[in-house]
Amino acid sequence: MDADELRRIESLAQMPKRPSINDAAEYARSSGATLIGSTPLASPGPNKSGNSSDSNEDGSEPQVKLLKRATEEDVYELRSKVRVKKRYQEDGVPKSNLSDVRFKDAQSLLDGEESAQNPFRGFYVLFWLGVAVRSLNSIVNYYLEYGFSSQIVEILARDLIWIGLTDLAMYLCTYFVFAVHYLVKRGVISWDKSGWIFVSLFELWFVMFFMAYAQSKNYPWVGKIFLFLHSLVLLMKMHSYAFYNGYLWNIHYELTFSENALKKNTFEPHVEELLQKSIKFCKFEISSQSKSTEFPRNITLKNFFTYTMFPTVVYQIDYPRTERVRFRYLTSKIGAVFGVIMLMVVLAQHSMYPIAMRAIALRELPLLERVWYYPKLLLDLVPPFLLMYILVFYLIWDAILNAIAELTCFGDREFYGPWWNCVSWDEFARLWNVPVHKFLLRHVYHSSISAFNCSKGTATVLTFLISSIVHELSMYVLFNKLRGYLLLLQMFQLPLAALSKTKWMREKKTLGNVIFWFGIATGPSLMCTLYLTF
Repeated sequence: MDADELRRIESLAQMPKRPSINDAAEYARSSGATLIGSTPLASPGPNKSGNSSDSNEDGSEPQVKLLKRATEEDVYELRSKVRVKKRYQEDGVPKSNLSDVRFKDAQSLLDGEESAQNPFRGFYVLFWLGVAVRSLNSIVNYYLEYGFSSQIVEILARDLIWIGLTDLAMYLCTYFVFAVHYLVKRGVISWDKSGWIFVSLFELWFVMFFMAYAQSKNYPWVGKIFLFLHSLVLLMKMHSYAFYNGYLWNIHYELTFSENALKKNTFEPHVEELLQKSIKFCKFEISSQSKSTEFPRNITLKNFFTYTMFPTVVYQIDYPRTERVRFRYLTSKIGAVFGVIMLMVVLAQHSMYPIAMRAIALRELPLLERVWYYPKLLLDLVPPFLLMYILVFYLIWDAILNAIAELTCFGDREFYGPWWNCVSWDEFARLWNVPVHKFLLRHVYHSSISAFNCSKGTATVLTFLISSIVHELSMYVLFNKLRGYLLLLQMFQLPLAALSKTKWMREKKTLGNVIFWFGIATGPSLMCTLYLTF
């Protein structure tokens, strides 16, 4: 085998996308026959006609398989078994494909030492004092006028036990992905042939079934949106666990294949170098995932259960952990959860529920009259909805997630960044919800680049599109109608993000923050009133 032929094999293996029949045809034209790297790297066997014409006359194994015509599968087999991609840095050190997301010991911004020493901390205290006084005033006035009856409390309490049982059923269903990987570990099925198909079909069924089930049971809107959002959290957890370990299974398969092939010692030096590079990278990739538990020993029921308890939707074998549970801190967060929920109920009942009823009443009017009354409706809803938006943020990303993290001794508490200082919408997307951002970064953005050979721009648009579709589905669950308002407005963030990067806007940080807060103040109210009124 001459050097040109071997270089051609390497070039096919290095292709960033699945080789096509045109690639194979080009190679056939250049060499007179097609050299396929599957046979020398695998055990010899009979050809399709049943004879062993692929063997040399002396009975030794051929170094390559000569075919009259190349098939797409043959070329892809070489690429899939010996991947010589950009796996190494310039200095020759292997580079992990799972280095895009890192976990570290970190505190939430509102809990850290910097927050305690912040010169603006008095405004933080003043905010909560103002909210408490305003809520107390609302409670007293509402009680004097209506007594203890509350439509919001009635909605929250309705079907509570059945909603809890449905949520438990959703959680138990997540163990399907563990079962798949356990079967792969036992050698019953193969991940790359059937495992990923089972998981993908199950994920689709999981979301659609429980969304339809909640609708068929006629749960209240609070219960339906809770189940839908929690199903998305569980979906992301399942997907990350399944495809993280699935990637490592492929690396494990490649390592086994390359080591067995290299033992035959029947190859040209250049082919041996490819195999050695493959082995070096695979060992690095597997060992770099954990210092204590090497793959696949992490595929245990205990490991999966622990992962499902952690406040993260991105799986890895090890996470930073704290030494103990701080019960005083945990009590403060649990108290914050119930306190904020009470504030939200008061705000919803006193300031938002009457406006929502007005918006629903407008449906009976002709379109032009609805348009006429709509601006006033929107302006009335902006102040309470902005406060509700901030309370929801604090409830979920600070109180609930930190309480769960403390219970599970989860060390990385960076659930959000300083999103209130954002000057662009792409910055907000990174800082508002860090756990989901990490998931989208690894499993949507980078996966679309590596799996589908998308450009960075296309991957960004695809990530925003998927996020927008999911948000629009949440509006369908809430209002039982598809309008596309939220989808369009979320996609409109892309040109706004591009505008913020222009030379004219780049230096105008204050203006950018004003535009950002204007969107935060009006966006949720705009969505709610549009879906209620039109």
